[in-house]
Amino acid sequence: MAEHTYAVIGSNCFTGSHLVDRLLEDPSNFVAGFSRSQEKSALFLPYKRRGCDRFKFFQIDLFRQADRLAAFLDELKPRTVIFMAALSEVGLSNFQPIEYFQTNTLGVIQRCHHLKGRRYLERYIHISSAEVYGSCARPLPESAALNPSTPYAVSKAAADLYLMTLFKNFNFPAILIRSTNVYGRHQQLYKIIPRTIIYLKKGERLDLHGGGKAVKTWVHVRDVADGIMRAMEQGRPGEIYHFSDRHSYSIACLVRKICEMMNCEYEASVVPAEERLGEDSQYLLDYSKAEHELGWTPHISFQQGIEETIAWIEENWNGVMGESLVYTHQA
Repeated sequence: MAEHTYAVIGSNCFTGSHLVDRLLEDPSNFVAGFSRSQEKSALFLPYKRRGCDRFKFFQIDLFRQADRLAAFLDELKPRTVIFMAALSEVGLSNFQPIEYFQTNTLGVIQRCHHLKGRRYLERYIHISSAEVYGSCARPLPESAALNPSTPYAVSKAAADLYLMTLFKNFNFPAILIRSTNVYGRHQQLYKIIPRTIIYLKKGERLDLHGGGKAVKTWVHVRDVADGIMRAMEQGRPGEIYHFSDRHSYSIACLVRKICEMMNCEYEASVVPAEERLGEDSQYLLDYSKAEHELGWTPHISFQQGIEETIAWIEENWNGVMGESLVYTHQA
């Protein structure tokens, strides 16, 4: 019988679904998942392979149905709430900033204003973003100044600042997580790694925005899920923890690497495209604090992670072909 209840707000998202899967490994855990969209298929939700009755999904709009979500949480009384819900397509935030602030900032304020007086809550884990720092030339520590360059990044930074005031003024048990680019099996198909693999398999040319010069650091989703688990168990309220990797690659280098792994010619597989508005040149995070305080370090190599993702797409090719490769915004 489940002894501990967790609420994952944003369980339909990539990292959220992997965290649910990780939590369900422990038979003493019950997990409630919340998302404004309908529960996705097993193609995108790794926990579905378990067929587990210790998970229950609730379709709720974080901002528009805030009272309903609050009522569910008070009924469930989760000892830990993990907040992953966000609008995260960075480019779109330049043109629809109101929706981004409603979900990424006001939704957080509504939820935490309610939770701050609830005795059942022991931990509130908030998934932030490396983009709050803006572009950087060296790995940044958690104490680095915020320098967001898009409405998306500003909306995430504003929520982070609010949570820090809650901790200082009310001892709210918030722990903030900031990761670099997360990837792996079950990721949304419009993201750069699965999209590259799919385009190469189809023999189509891939647009390289800005010539693929932007530098990213990728960290595997299972490593991030492990880090979140450690933060729940060992992290200190009021602290921020970074999860990243030591190796960074430009988008062009990433695509070239995937081409090599799939025996495709790079030059024949890409087309230069206009740079995206607000694209930061690179994100670099220093994760030594997570190493020292949580005993966390990335274990899955980039090579292994890409091989797994290629295998996942090949194993599920028929299902993949039935999905869109373009982000569809849900208003």
